[in-house]
Amino acid sequence: MKYTQKRMDQAAIGVSMLCIAHCIFLPLLLVLIPSIGLGFLADEAVHQYLVCGALVISFVALSIGCKRHRAWHVLIVGLTGLSCLVFAVVFGHDVLGEMMERVVTLIGSGLIIACHIRNYRLCAKVPCT
Repeated sequence: MKYTQKRMDQAAIGVSMLCIAHCIFLPLLLVLIPSIGLGFLADEAVHQYLVCGALVISFVALSIGCKRHRAWHVLIVGLTGLSCLVFAVVFGHDVLGEMMERVVTLIGSGLIIACHIRNYRLCAKVPCT
């Protein structure tokens, strides 16, 4: 169980970092994308797939971790970050505009990364039963 939770935390951090990279570097790479055959990265569906992955992985990892260490504030921070990501995907362009969509995505991803680091550290302190 401890190994699964550790890998899930690492995967959630990785997916959140991919969201950040997609958000920051995509505008810089838009010039290069057609010439190197990565046009699919400009599609909004990539952002949606990343958020779906983050939702599933984060929820499982945080649920496992919170059952072990009982620090439920970690789950609350994680759910707040996930809510930011979902809000940015669903309402981003229409409600917030392009720049604020990126800001909300970065905030959400940062919260998810922070809570998974905290979750991992708290789980490492709890002895296995």
